[in-house]
Formats: sequence, structure tokens, C-alpha cells
Amino acid sequence: MTSARAAELADNYVAANQEVIAFARSCTDEQWATMVPGEAWPVSVVIHHIAEAHAGAREWLETMVNGDAVTTTMEDIDGRNGEHAIRSSDVSIDDTVALLESNGVLMEAVLRRLTDEDLARTAPFGPANGQPLPVEQLAAVTAGHALGHLAHARDALN
Repeated sequence: MTSARAAELADNYVAANQEVIAFARSCTDEQWATMVPGEAWPVSVVIHHIAEAHAGAREWLETMVNGDAVTTTMEDIDGRNGEHAIRSSDVSIDDTVALLESNGVLMEAVLRRLTDEDLARTAPFGPANGQPLPVEQLAAVTAGHALGHLAHARDALN
């Protein structure tokens, strides 16, 4: 049975993703190209990073729910982020919004079907040096990750 906590986490995630989408849609071309201090990426890459990260976090959640370890390391993440920054350097607002929407639907579905047992499960989490991490903690980070990067992008435009 789906958990009330999972529904809350999904609602928080959806609200965060909608906030990111609204921000992206509000950007002018000049704002979209503005560098974000502390991120070393333009707004476009930061927002596209959020969209791509939804898919990665979804895979991690599914892995952990199955009781398996997430083997991705921080070095792996840093490498992927660097590759992403190059690959997405000229990404459009429309393409980014489409990715936020499509990956958002998939992530929401995963969050909504979590049970209390799923949320309580722990698995070794590579980005935390293999330390056990509860599924619930990773599920909560899905909204926080988006909002953290969004705050940096907003600050760059103020």
C-alpha cells in the first residue's frame, strides 16, 4: 500500500519541479545565458542539470528499493556533471522544460508508489562513500536538489 509519507514526498517534488519549470519559462535568452556564481555554469546548464538529475535519482531510488547498492561515486557524479555541462551548453528553454516535464512525471510515479516498507529500507549509497542511506532520505532530496540549484540560478539573476 502506498504510503502517506510517499505521497507527501511526491507532492513536494512535484511542487519543486513546477517551480523550476516556471522559472525556466520566465527566463529571457540573456538570463538563460547568465553565469551562475558557485556553479560555474550558465542558468541554462544549471536548470538542464536539474532535469537530467531527476532521471538519475529515479534510477537510484529504484535500485535502493530493490535492496541493491548504488555504486555511483562522487567522482562518477563529478565526471558526469562535467560531460553534461559540455553537452548541454546550448540547450534551449523549450527542450529543458520538456525534459523537466517528462522526467518529472517518471519521478513522481516512482515516489507515489513507495510503501512505508520501501521508505524504511536502507542500502549502501556510493555518493556517501557507501554508507547506508534510507530510501526516504533520498526521496526527500529529490525536491531539495532541484530547489537548491534553482535558488542559485535565481540569485544569479538578482
